[in-house]
Amino acid sequence: MASVLNASHLALVFGMALLVTVLLSLRKKSETRLDPSESDPLAVRFELPGQLPSDNELKGYGVVGVIPGFCVMWVAGVLSGLLGIGSGAFKVLAMDQIMRIPFKVTTATSNFMIGVTAAASVGIYLKKGYLDPALVAPVALGVLAGAFCGAKLLSVFPVKWLRVVFLLAVSVIAVQMILKGLK
Repeated sequence: MASVLNASHLALVFGMALLVTVLLSLRKKSETRLDPSESDPLAVRFELPGQLPSDNELKGYGVVGVIPGFCVMWVAGVLSGLLGIGSGAFKVLAMDQIMRIPFKVTTATSNFMIGVTAAASVGIYLKKGYLDPALVAPVALGVLAGAFCGAKLLSVFPVKWLRVVFLLAVSVIAVQMILKGLK
């Protein structure tokens, strides 16, 4: 789809999808962590409830909304392939708002999944000539350094600030993409 759609239309789709993500993320969400016993049966079957380090001990968390979360993940995968992005904002939305997974777990999982979803599309982009291998090394080095620093900061930053930074970054990108699409 990305090879046939106009670039400005892609930018508009991406920007609008990001704005929807920001608006949905602004909804008031209970900050209480679900107990693993509150998990959906499907989440239990897939062994999704887990543990998160907190105050020098492991604390369990539950998972709900597996099917709606899966549907949003599917949309994230489509957008990833369509727009050439990792679509992490959509994955974080699904895990945080729908599945009620703790925010630090959602961001770490999303970070891992960005590579997986991007890898699914990279062969197509390379074959069509959309990917310049000479750009990969400097981009990869910058992203690797930033991801390393971000992973270190994740363990010490309060969740409230992580949400604010996340929403600000996604908002700025959304506005930039919409303006690019309108040109």
